[in-house]
Amino acid sequence: MISFLSPSSSFNDSREIIPEQSEEMGYPTLTPVGKTNKGKTGLLSRGKHSIGKIINKAARMSGFKQSSEPKIDKEVVNHAESVAPALELEGPNEVNSLTNMPVMSEPSVLLSETMRSTLYSSLPILAQGRSWVLLYSTLRHGISLSTLYRRSLLCPGYSLLVVGDRKGAVFGGLVEAPLQPTSTKKYQGTNNCFVFTNLHSDPAIYRPTGANKYYTVCSADYLALGGGGHFALYLDSDLLSGSSSNSETFNNQCLSHSPDFAVKDVELWGFVYPSRYAEMLKLCSTEKPGVCRF
Repeated sequence: MISFLSPSSSFNDSREIIPEQSEEMGYPTLTPVGKTNKGKTGLLSRGKHSIGKIINKAARMSGFKQSSEPKIDKEVVNHAESVAPALELEGPNEVNSLTNMPVMSEPSVLLSETMRSTLYSSLPILAQGRSWVLLYSTLRHGISLSTLYRRSLLCPGYSLLVVGDRKGAVFGGLVEAPLQPTSTKKYQGTNNCFVFTNLHSDPAIYRPTGANKYYTVCSADYLALGGGGHFALYLDSDLLSGSSSNSETFNNQCLSHSPDFAVKDVELWGFVYPSRYAEMLKLCSTEKPGVCRF
């Protein structure tokens, strides 16, 4: 009995399981080490190993085709759906920014449509959506600061002062009308005022810094915007010359090509509700130059 059972006992003692982790198959294989039934066991193991490898490979190939192809198609479709609407809307938005601008009583000799669009988006909410009316122009009403003051009375509220120098720069600022000259250096306006320039074809808008409230000062001898050491924009009474420098009010750079400049044209634009547009056009056309009321 002892000799009869010993082979079985010695076989169990010599047999061990060696996990051979295969990255392709994903499971361990059993490698027999003992001598007993070596041929049959090795053949059976190799058969199972071969069959398992074939099945595993077939499953992996089948799984790859099922999982990878739909995933690629889905990503392509999703990407196309998310990009297409943005490409369709990008063009019309750029056009609408110019075509949806409020009407002007007449074309400006200084402002391009691109510059006007930039200024329009910077206007206070109360001035947006209103029609633009030319209150004063040196070409239409003569070179006179007193006439500019008088015609600013036609449209109280925000007005846009636009100046062009003889070197091609266009600059100015948002003021509050009526522009009332005083004998003392008394400033008017609110923190909605700003100055701007298109110097070197790079539009820039300078808003109040809060350092002071020197927004606009009107005198019989000059009109100036900004203050605190230097004016941001200064126009002589004859509207033929002016100057620009850094001001504490707006912390602006020089608005013109040089600190002193020769004036080419000056315009003053008012903003009116569409319901009053026709009335304002008639008023502006019938108002005659006269003696300054101030």
